[in-house]
Amino acid sequence: MKETTVSDIEHINIAILIIGSIVSILIMREFKYLFSFAVASAIMTLNFRYLKKIIESGFFSSKVNKKELLTKLPLKFLMLIGLVAIVVIYGDIDIVFFMIGLSTVFMSVIINQIISVFIPAAKRRQKDGA
Repeated sequence: MKETTVSDIEHINIAILIIGSIVSILIMREFKYLFSFAVASAIMTLNFRYLKKIIESGFFSSKVNKKELLTKLPLKFLMLIGLVAIVVIYGDIDIVFFMIGLSTVFMSVIINQIISVFIPAAKRRQKDGA
């Protein structure tokens, strides 16, 4: 199978955000549903991107700073929980569309794996050098 990169998942996630927002406004014809999906999907996209930066800075540098990882990861999680709580409490959202928006990273990973299954074996061998 094709090697999955984080940037591939990010691109698919942004495509899901755009397509899902368009579909939600076309089907439901109310801004509340578009807002619910788009805000949740954007939160997860930014969360995924920030997590990528934390991991890259923590593991791809010459020395791993465990204290930095131990502070950044819980802070990122608390910020995510706080942002979701603020949107749910004060925003005029539809919970179903909000939950679908929160699952866009999961959908991106699944779509990426499905795409990689359907790449012909000859193409995979060329790319790997085998």
